[in-house]
Amino acid sequence: MRLFKKIGNTLHILCFPDENVEKGEYLFIEDEKAGKALIAQVIDIEFANVPGVMEELLRSSHDGYPIEGEDEDPLDVTSHILYIQDARILICKIHGTVVNGKLKQESSWLPSRMNSKIHKLPTESLIKMAEINGDLPILLGET
Repeated sequence: MRLFKKIGNTLHILCFPDENVEKGEYLFIEDEKAGKALIAQVIDIEFANVPGVMEELLRSSHDGYPIEGEDEDPLDVTSHILYIQDARILICKIHGTVVNGKLKQESSWLPSRMNSKIHKLPTESLIKMAEINGDLPILLGET
């Protein structure tokens, strides 16, 4: 996964076909150089809008009629095109920043696109970070 863009309190993260992420899951976007991380929740998943993908999809749909000819692909470009066609954009809501292991309710900080590591955040880890022990209210993000 790679950080693509930030709009307000929303992150767009590029997700590759071999990465399994579902709507509702939490992500941990860590920038080790800055010593900070963002916690974001996946609220929607879309296909990545890559130039030329529609053209490739139209070329590959042949309405069931056999296409005669010989396919030569010595550089294995087809597998790369298929990989790109299935890339997704994860639309994520930022719920907080982690600084020195402590969760803070802010999202004014922006992690590096190139140096950030993104991985799923298990619910148990999120509960521990938020110091939820059954008491209310649970402070996590804002609307």
